[in-house]
Amino acid sequence: MTQEMQFNRHQLGQLVGASKQDHYYELHYSTGEIARLYILADGIFRFFLDPSKEFNENHSSLVNLTYFNNHLFEKSRPRATSDSLIIQTGDYQLIFGQKPALMTIFDNHLHRPRMVQASSLELGKGQSYEFLKQNKNEFYFGGGLQNGAFSHKGRQIEIKADKITGKGGVISQVPFFWSNAGFGEFRNTEASGSYDFGKLNKDVTVISHEESIFDSFYLIGDTPDEILAKFYAITGRPIMPPKYALGLGHIGNYQSTMWAPSQAKVRNASLFEDGNYYVRTKNPGEASGKGSLNGEEEYQFSARATIDRYHKRNFPLSWMVANYQGQVDDGAFESFAQYAKEQGVEAGIWTSNIPSFAKGYSFIMSENSSPTALGRNQMVLKTLLNRKRGLILTNNGQSGSQKDSAIIFGDSGGNWENIATQVAGFIGAGLSGEPIVSSAVDGTNGGGNAQIAIRDFQWKAFTPLLFNMDDQGDFSKTPFAYNNKMTRINRAYLGLRQKLTPYLYSLIYQAQFGGPIMRALFLEFPHEQINYTDQVKHEFMLGDSLLVAPIINGREDGQGNSRKDNLYLPNHRMMWIDLFTGEKYLGGRVYNQLSYPTWHLPVFVKGGAIFDTGKRNFVFYPHGESSITFYDDNGNSDFIHNHTETKVTSKLEGSRLTIEIFPTKGEFTGMDSEGTTSLNILCDHYPDGLSVKINDQVIKMQEYGTVDTFAHAKEGFFYNTNYSWLDEFDQFQEKRQTALQIKLSSRSITDTKIEISLPNFDYGSQTLVHSITDSLLRSPKQPSVDLDQVTAHSLTVNWPKVTEEVQIEINGILHNGISGDSFTFHELTPNTRYIMRLRNVAGNKVSEWSEPFGAITKRAAIDYAIKNVKVNSNYQAAVSHPLSYLTDLKSSSEWQTQDEFDEAKPLTLTFAFNQVELLSRMVFTPHNIDHHNDPIEVGLEISLDGQTFQSYGEHFHWKADSKNKVIGLRNIKARAIRLTVYKSSGPLVAGKEVVFYRDKSYFD
Repeated sequence: MTQEMQFNRHQLGQLVGASKQDHYYELHYSTGEIARLYILADGIFRFFLDPSKEFNENHSSLVNLTYFNNHLFEKSRPRATSDSLIIQTGDYQLIFGQKPALMTIFDNHLHRPRMVQASSLELGKGQSYEFLKQNKNEFYFGGGLQNGAFSHKGRQIEIKADKITGKGGVISQVPFFWSNAGFGEFRNTEASGSYDFGKLNKDVTVISHEESIFDSFYLIGDTPDEILAKFYAITGRPIMPPKYALGLGHIGNYQSTMWAPSQAKVRNASLFEDGNYYVRTKNPGEASGKGSLNGEEEYQFSARATIDRYHKRNFPLSWMVANYQGQVDDGAFESFAQYAKEQGVEAGIWTSNIPSFAKGYSFIMSENSSPTALGRNQMVLKTLLNRKRGLILTNNGQSGSQKDSAIIFGDSGGNWENIATQVAGFIGAGLSGEPIVSSAVDGTNGGGNAQIAIRDFQWKAFTPLLFNMDDQGDFSKTPFAYNNKMTRINRAYLGLRQKLTPYLYSLIYQAQFGGPIMRALFLEFPHEQINYTDQVKHEFMLGDSLLVAPIINGREDGQGNSRKDNLYLPNHRMMWIDLFTGEKYLGGRVYNQLSYPTWHLPVFVKGGAIFDTGKRNFVFYPHGESSITFYDDNGNSDFIHNHTETKVTSKLEGSRLTIEIFPTKGEFTGMDSEGTTSLNILCDHYPDGLSVKINDQVIKMQEYGTVDTFAHAKEGFFYNTNYSWLDEFDQFQEKRQTALQIKLSSRSITDTKIEISLPNFDYGSQTLVHSITDSLLRSPKQPSVDLDQVTAHSLTVNWPKVTEEVQIEINGILHNGISGDSFTFHELTPNTRYIMRLRNVAGNKVSEWSEPFGAITKRAAIDYAIKNVKVNSNYQAAVSHPLSYLTDLKSSSEWQTQDEFDEAKPLTLTFAFNQVELLSRMVFTPHNIDHHNDPIEVGLEISLDGQTFQSYGEHFHWKADSKNKVIGLRNIKARAIRLTVYKSSGPLVAGKEVVFYRDKSYFD
């Protein structure tokens, strides 16, 4: 403990007494504190220490404990030993050490502790610290939507909502984390915090909050789903959105957006129905048209016209917000909402107040995720919708908001980094109890890069919500904003999403009970350590059947196709199938040098997957034994008591495939109790001996020989050698999959059990054959790492070419798809040792491994950046873009002046370090969207004492563009630096970051 710690806070003293009260155990400590221990349920414990001894249950509004009873508390048995108090409850022992005052949760069933405190709590005025032991292979998750990260071992995360939507920002404030050791912890506080999962000390996790009350819930579970379900038991289950929410959405501004005439050659110009091109403008003098809800100004610029435009281009629009952050006229909005409803579109309203001033809306969009605001909005929707399911969308969140709202937000478009950042952030949100989260396709402002926009639309078609947020920047964000080819691709992915809606809707229902929708790989494959790490943070499982690996950069091959390296497919016993081409891959390895044309997103079906594309049209990818339960309701009603569940199983044992479709359980208003059933079973060869049983009675099936005759048949089967269930993509490739298709006539779905048996079945058996080591195939000699090309994130390997293809094992992970005599590994971790082996490959034969070799990646540039730099300015900063953002080392935050820049009054930025630093350079990162407010003439001054400054060279002249501005400071010592802006490219001054780098001798 540092001296500063000692002055500001103290350790919890030894346990000196304990007693069992009516609802809790009361614990007394020698330093005067009193704590209460509650046993709420099996594996849910609460430790509540209030220095004021008031124990106000309303000190936080994040929890609801009305559903818990006193049953397990009453059954618990305390006993004292010479050094501790032990409370036995179920399979758990809660052990409170006497001196020091430490808590341990021990699992009798597993014979090991789930959670152990490393040292006593530290308490002070407005602060509290908890220290937990951290195991070597223990990984941590949670903390809300932490942009760019889902796995936190070795990191420090902030518990706050900073509204920064890019990398390093935190969209939601969730004081909840959990460990793969089988415990979670939820801190019942609305105060900001900081969680250090081994960054300062790899053996200790430090949990701190800016609050003296320590009120923590400890959650024990054997699986992540169990821990998340217990978190929901305290804070509320996630919403089950109405079914229309899964369709395509559009958020636009039809109140203040103005349009000016333009030409086709202008990049951001949009073609309208009158045959002319227009661009958005903020200058009324340039405008020739203005947005409106119903065409009150000019119809083609109205919200109604946007609905027409979507439908005319065959993009069925499902929901729409037309008043981006603006008030509306009641009559105009009601008229628009009625028109939208007639077109099959649900209208929502964006408001910060209780939206009782307009009628016709079905959902609410808000910037306020507080329990009070969400509760009010829910009550308004309940009254308005007459018991139908409401929907609230917020652009931020906190613990408990998941029970009332979904999180959606916008970002800067036209940016590859945002895709990578959001993939990891969405995974992390699901692991934090926020399963329904999405962001606008291609962001809100910025944009203009068609390749990024289309890759963003593709992967977001596999997220819980899919929507565009328009009219906030220069470029249109609709899925038809670019050329015809791009439009056709986006239309195909929307069609695919519609087919996957029954699967996605079932996943959203499963989320009620702890199962994330977008899943980290370890949730399905927990025994592979790689799945807990950053190496796989750019891919995810959608449920348990689809692996999605978004394109996250602009790297291309010689044909202009996207180049994909470092794609990991889990489990060496698992077969993975490309969703679009049907190509099969063996799991348990990383694939490299994959090539994907613009229409093709890397999406893989897990062997054994079963899909329902709607109306009992099932698709099977047989492999091993699998089971799925499809959920359905009418999309609006009380889903808990009004829904159906249909269980489907598939079992491939040897060459015998058995499929069972069980009777549908449950009911809801409007359901079809009778229906046909179709089965589409992917296979490699014609399967002889089809047997079909209906309620254990064999029925005779007729075989059809052509697509046309089978299409007109009511019942029968057809072996299709040119099969495709994704006909939207047939325009981009030849159909080359084979499937056995079975049709069954209409029957009662609630009373009918279907069993299909195929005794001579084969699908993917050749894929699962592992490589054979051939002693005649010479092993590689002298492979090596090119030390001249080592960077913080990449290593280049060279070897004498013997075969066309090689495999490289790097830190125990097998890499496939490597050809030639040289390969560069990207996306590596800085300052990390990589041990490699290489072997030659010829068909399914491989050589012996080479001798191990390797190298250490360089330190990341950020390691040399000076942290905690204080900055002052003579200009006031905008409230939403504070000056502190300029030195927070987050490239996603942005500083901007509030007052207009005056050349007669140069802007000064004075940066102060904690000590005299030996520098190498200063880097200024311009802001993202436009370059109207970039510094274009600056001067620099150096100070050794923080008081006296001396000029450093002449004025620097910078271009107003997106390139970082670098000023060399090699061998310069400074305690402070002053940057003076003499000219700006616009009326304000803005910037994303100013970073000062130490000399590289810092780590010598």
